[in-house]
Amino acid sequence: MASDLHHCVEIFSCPAAALKLAKEDRRTVITGITKTSEPGGFRKDELATKAPISFLEEAVVVIVLAVVMGAPLLILPTFFLSMYLGWKAFVGWLVAVLVLALHPLPKSVRGQQSPYQAWLGSSPFTLSLYKYFSYRFVWSGDAKERCERVPAWIGAGPPHGVLPFANVLSIPAINTFGFRHFVGAGASVVAHTPCLRYMTMFGFIDVSAKSIAKALDADTCVGTVPDGIAGIFRCTADDEVVKLKHRKGIAKLALRTGHPIVPAYSVGNTAAFSAWFDPFGVLERLSRAAQASFMLYWGRFYLPIPLRANITMLIGAPIEVERVAEPTNEQVDAVHQRLLTEMEQLFDRHKAALGWADKKIAFE
Repeated sequence: MASDLHHCVEIFSCPAAALKLAKEDRRTVITGITKTSEPGGFRKDELATKAPISFLEEAVVVIVLAVVMGAPLLILPTFFLSMYLGWKAFVGWLVAVLVLALHPLPKSVRGQQSPYQAWLGSSPFTLSLYKYFSYRFVWSGDAKERCERVPAWIGAGPPHGVLPFANVLSIPAINTFGFRHFVGAGASVVAHTPCLRYMTMFGFIDVSAKSIAKALDADTCVGTVPDGIAGIFRCTADDEVVKLKHRKGIAKLALRTGHPIVPAYSVGNTAAFSAWFDPFGVLERLSRAAQASFMLYWGRFYLPIPLRANITMLIGAPIEVERVAEPTNEQVDAVHQRLLTEMEQLFDRHKAALGWADKKIAFE
């Protein structure tokens, strides 16, 4: 049962100097900026304000995200252009794509943040990202404290949207403010997509069950976007539709490893971009087969620059499970249904305070 007291950390409001403090000093700062509701929860729209951001901070974020999100859209048209211009142009295109897709990035350190990831997580640019998206953590009762105490967990935070910004930002935020080593899990193709792959520099592993289990055994919490690529094709401007009803892999993995699941919900992922895809499901089937999205998307100025949507990660209490080497369908179904129920309750409990009172959630 969730507590009547709800809590919010507006990550964007953390002083820049606090990002570089020692763990216990950071904890003191976070405690000081945590908002607690009156009994019954935050008031309607109380957490719907936008963070202040300077012109320079916003300009840097816009430029970086335009490159990160725009480059993948240019791969196909520049390919055809190079073919039209001749073999020299094609060779140049191929070399450029291979360099952008394969050049080395800073490596993770097993079981802990690498020095580079720690630096990036406390950098002015990351703080500007928090401000651009007015990034918040919201939870009820002692859910956050329980997430700090239990063994390494699997975070499950739909919906995907065009790009799961709430989930990407949760990587540096949880490492800095959640006091756990945390990485995101995604399709391996992301790590080799020109420019988009730079988003993995916060901390990234392959989304395979083997990779996640290895990270959990190293006491590393792992975040997932459980609706995956299928979730991209459920983006609408209306209600939240989550492609998760029959996707039970996280429940099965939790049972097999004995590690808890933290139910979460990413409010705002679907508001950052508008998207177009065919109504016949051809692009969705192609995308799922290739583990890469084939669609058109746009945001500010009708460019691949996300809107300044407010983005919030809702955090639930861990769902603890007993380890079962070969879980039955009934055991998997029970954990999966509890996960869906917790996600729905998270959304309904906090949506009004975030300015989403008229939204509904549906699983399919």
